[in-house]
Amino acid sequence: MPDGTLRSQFAKEDFSRFEQVNRDILDEDMTEMLRNNPPDVVYSAFSQAFFQGAIRLFPRENRLQDIVMTDPEVRNKAIRHFFNRALREVRDEPTL
Repeated sequence: MPDGTLRSQFAKEDFSRFEQVNRDILDEDMTEMLRNNPPDVVYSAFSQAFFQGAIRLFPRENRLQDIVMTDPEVRNKAIRHFFNRALREVRDEPTL
């Protein structure tokens, strides 16, 4: 569950859009990276990929763009939240 800062800045629909960004960036390479490395090693790569994915939303989402581009604290909390979700997702999957 997102913390209060995130809930106050982003609408429920925004979280759905961010969930789509997470799904889009969790390709095979990112999944393996998250699964096989400590969080502090992979956070930067995830953060960059998530931010780029969020930027692709901006042509359609001006309000979201304003929040993400002007409030680094909220942006970083959102990225950290979805990073932790991605880690849980890939580490809870059975490996083949």
